[in-house]
Amino acid sequence: MPRPPTMEDVARTAGVSRSTVSRVFQNGGERVSPDAMIQVHEAARRLGYVHNLVASGLAMRHGRQLGLLIRDATNPAYGHLHAEMNRAVEAIGRTLISVTAFRHDYGTAEVEGLNRLIGQRVAGVFVGTGVTAAEDLVETVTATPMMILGRPNTHPQINSVSYDEEAHGRLMAEQIAAQGHRRIAVLTAPLLYSRVFDLRMRSLVQRCEELGIISVPVELLPVEQGVGRALDAAREEALSCIVCPVDYVALELLRAAAARGVRIPEEISTVGFDGLGDGLDLLGLATVRLPVEELARQAVALMEELLVRAQDDAEGPPPAPHGAGDRDAAGEGEGEQLLLTRHSPRHAVVAGSFVPGRTLSAAPGHLRG
Repeated sequence: MPRPPTMEDVARTAGVSRSTVSRVFQNGGERVSPDAMIQVHEAARRLGYVHNLVASGLAMRHGRQLGLLIRDATNPAYGHLHAEMNRAVEAIGRTLISVTAFRHDYGTAEVEGLNRLIGQRVAGVFVGTGVTAAEDLVETVTATPMMILGRPNTHPQINSVSYDEEAHGRLMAEQIAAQGHRRIAVLTAPLLYSRVFDLRMRSLVQRCEELGIISVPVELLPVEQGVGRALDAAREEALSCIVCPVDYVALELLRAAAARGVRIPEEISTVGFDGLGDGLDLLGLATVRLPVEELARQAVALMEELLVRAQDDAEGPPPAPHGAGDRDAAGEGEGEQLLLTRHSPRHAVVAGSFVPGRTLSAAPGHLRG
């Protein structure tokens, strides 16, 4: 079996030095002329050379690769997050390596995927999943900077940039109230299934109570049966709106309603969350759109700060202020307090926006409170 082509082979074929080839593939072509760049890429194409990102990351003092653990890429919310994270990471001259967990695995595949990413020697890792508890993530990662994406997080050791799901739940409740709905069904799932769903629905129910709306919980899982139960509850308990925790559940509800001959929104309204699937505008689904692009931008910027901070720490701690060796009444040194403040994690939240649609309309007159 012939050996795979090497960087030396590419340099020889392109008529340039090995260091030039290295700069093209490892440093984004820094200090390489456009003509030499073209020669190197053409030689690599002819030889079938594929650059080893892992090896280059190990060879470089600071790896340029970042890792992303993502859940269920078939879900438009995660698919869009993956695309926007790729775009944001490439914009700062880094490369994104991703691992996808399966939707219905409750944590095991996520932890295994995280370990695989760390084994790739990524400089930092993003965790864009909704299941594994932060406490379990802390046990997995030690020296590698880590950040939770999207889902709620307040863990004192993990940075995060999250969607403001509390605000999203309140926003949807207010939109429902504005249409005159006073008795609604709320599809709910266990915390283990999705921390995001749980926070959305709890926030919505709380705001509904404040607005005088009665919410009837309906078990979501399994989804195909849950939407049927919601339609049954709406008929039996005179409910005028069904709240779905995510758009793909709302689509299942629309299918089930059509199969039963239930007219939406004439007989009952429905809403979802995420607002990212293709064709939702054609269906007219009322939803809350997640600010994926802004979340990715903020997350990558914060990760860069974490990596700079980690490098500063590796080169030595900052000079201790005068008197840092003295202990206060609680037994804490001023220098330690300064270091703690400097390293305190940040928990940013980004709010989305309501997308109106035909599926949410005024409650039928006989169902208004």
